[in-house]
Amino acid sequence: MPEKTVLIAGSSDGLGQALQTRFSAGGYHVVPVSRRGVGHVHADLSDARATAALFDGLDPAKPLAGVIHNAMQFHRQAFMDTTPQVFEQVWRSMTLTAVNVAQQAIPRLRAQGGGCLIFSGASGSLRAGPLFSAFSSAKFALRGLAQSLAREHTSDGIHVAHTILDGLIWSDKTQQRFDAAQEASSMAAKDLAEVYWQLFHQAPSAWTHELDLRPMSAKS
Repeated sequence: MPEKTVLIAGSSDGLGQALQTRFSAGGYHVVPVSRRGVGHVHADLSDARATAALFDGLDPAKPLAGVIHNAMQFHRQAFMDTTPQVFEQVWRSMTLTAVNVAQQAIPRLRAQGGGCLIFSGASGSLRAGPLFSAFSSAKFALRGLAQSLAREHTSDGIHVAHTILDGLIWSDKTQQRFDAAQEASSMAAKDLAEVYWQLFHQAPSAWTHELDLRPMSAKS
C-alpha cells in the first residue's frame, strides 16, 4: 500500500502540531498548511486559485486520504465596533477556506473511492455569546456546510465529520488571550488529536458526523 497524505488546513502550534505528530506517527505523509510558520506549506486558503495550486502540487505517489480543516480567526469585539470588512475577513478565514479546500478535496477523494473530511468547530458553532458575532456567524456557517457535504457525499465514500471543541485548548495563545485560563480545565491538544485519529478510521457502518468535545470540568 502506498503512503497516503493527510492535509491539515490551518495548522499551527497546539492542535495543528498535535495532529501532525499523531498522523505522522500513524504512518501518514502529513502536509501542514498555514499562511506562515516554520515547517509549514504556505498558502492563502481563502484564495481559490492558491488552494487549487496547493492540491495540484501534492505528491501523486502519496494519494490523499483526507483533510482536516482547522483554519480559524479568533475575533472578540462588540458588534457595533466590528466593521463589515472585519466581519467578512473572519468569515473568509473560517468558512470560505473550508469551501475552497472541500472543492479541491472531494473530487480527489471521490476518484479513489472515498476518504475523510473533518471540520473543527467550537462552542460558537452552537451558541453565540456577546462580542462573538463575527466568530460565531462563521462557525455556524461552517457547521451548516459540513452537514450539507455529509448528506451530499456520504454515498461517494467520503466521511464528513464536524467536531465541536467546546472549551479552551491549552496552548501559549490560550494563556495570552484568556487571563483566567487554567491547564486543568482546558483540553489537551494531544488528546484531541487522538479523537481525530479515531474519527479518521471509523468503520463505514458507524460513522460519526458530529462530536461534542469538552474538558471534564466544563459545564454544558
